[in-house]
Parts: sequence; C-alpha cells; structure tokens
Amino acid sequence: MKRDIQLMKAMMSQLHTTVNTLNAKVIGQDKQIQSQNIQIQNQNRQIQSQHTQIQSQDGQIQSQKIQIQNQDRQIQKHHSVITSFQNNPPGSVYVRWGRKECPNNSTEMVYSDIGAGGHYTNPGRPTNQVCVPHDPDLGKVSHGSYFGTVYGMEYDTNEFGSNLIDKDVPCAVCRVSHASTILMIPGKSQCYAGWKTEYSGNLMSRHHSHAGGSQYICVDSSPDVLEAGSRNDNGYLLYGTKAYCGSLKCPPYVQDTFFKCVVCSR
Repeated sequence: MKRDIQLMKAMMSQLHTTVNTLNAKVIGQDKQIQSQNIQIQNQNRQIQSQHTQIQSQDGQIQSQKIQIQNQDRQIQKHHSVITSFQNNPPGSVYVRWGRKECPNNSTEMVYSDIGAGGHYTNPGRPTNQVCVPHDPDLGKVSHGSYFGTVYGMEYDTNEFGSNLIDKDVPCAVCRVSHASTILMIPGKSQCYAGWKTEYSGNLMSRHHSHAGGSQYICVDSSPDVLEAGSRNDNGYLLYGTKAYCGSLKCPPYVQDTFFKCVVCSR
C-alpha cells in the first residue's frame, strides 16, 4: 500500500513536470505568435506606408501628365499662332487718295471707292475724310433735325492735272503684308533709307479760308477722277497746300511752293 502511494506521488510529480513543460511551451509559442503578430502589424504599416507613397506618386504622375497636356496645348496654340502669322501676316492698311487702284502687285486692294467728308461751309464738319464704298449697307431713313453729313470729295484746283477742277475724287484702300508700319511724309517725294515707297504725290487739304478744320492727305501724283462725277456739287473740296514762311523756316522751304508727299512702309 505504501509502495503504491509512493508510485502515485512519483507519477503525479512527473505529470506536474510534464504539465509545466507543456505550459512553458505554450507560453513560448504565445510569445512567438505575439512577436509574429507585431511583425505582421509592422509589415502592414510598411505596406500601408508604401501604398500611401504609391498613391502620392500616382498623384504626382497625374499632375505631371496634366502639366504636360497643358504644355502641349500651349505649344499647339503657339504653333497655330505662328502658322496663322505665316499664312496671314498682320501687315498694314493705308488709303491711296486720288486713285482707284493700289500701286503695285505686292499690295492687296481691300476696296476701291469714293472720297468723302463734310461740306466745306459747315463749321461743325468732322476734320477727317473717309473712303466710302460703292456698295454701302444702308441705315434707316431719318427726318430728324440733329445729324452730321457726308458729302463727296471734289478737286477744286487744276494745279496737279488738266481739267481736274470739280471732278470727284476716287480712293483705294490698300493692304501691305510686308510691312507693319505706314508713314506719310509731308514735304518729301521719296522715302528715307530703309523704307519702301508705296506712292508719292501732292499734299492737299481744305481751303485755308473755309470754316471748320480738315486734315492733310497725300493725293497721288497722277490723280484720277470718278466717272460721271464732273458736276460742281461742292462738298469736301481739295486744294494744294503751299509753304508759308515765318514760323515755317525759309530756307529750307520756299514761300508759295506746293508741298509734295510720299507714303512709305516698313
């Protein structure tokens, strides 16, 4: 009986040792699992961080794509502007007074029409003259009491051509693609170096004694006239302009000499 009890104790001790060993192993495995869980959590954080970096890089790539697209649009726009400029250079426009056509083949005629302006007796007339078309788009009829007027333009002198007096004045609106600047030089018949002559002629204006103002214009040296425009209807009248010494220094100018003029482009 005593021996059985001792054997039982020995078995219980061995069982306790085995249980302790198993518990130690379980605790060790739990620690390993916890360590692995921590590693997995760290790996998940790294993966999340990498995912965030990838998203940020994707955003940067998208932003760069948008910038490249915008740059492409700007390049295409600049290319279109350059192509348009090459195909349709800006050029300049001027009026050739006294002629129905433009002076040379390199000049495009926009339209050829009628010189016009305010009546020479009207003190309130506009100072500028206009080149009005043969095919106007008419406005409404008005019988009001407040209005300006447009009359035809007439030569009132024979100084620059035979039988010019009372003839109606033609004009041509011309465009040059080779130049961006147009300059009328009073007192010259040729352009200065570096400028191209479009046409030359005589400086003309309204009569110095007429009411109201006017502008100087360069009328072609070989003035033309409009057909069926020989009646003395008056209107905007043209005269040659003379040098008048005093505040205008003579020399180089000479009293009573007519002013020449030239229209230049560059």
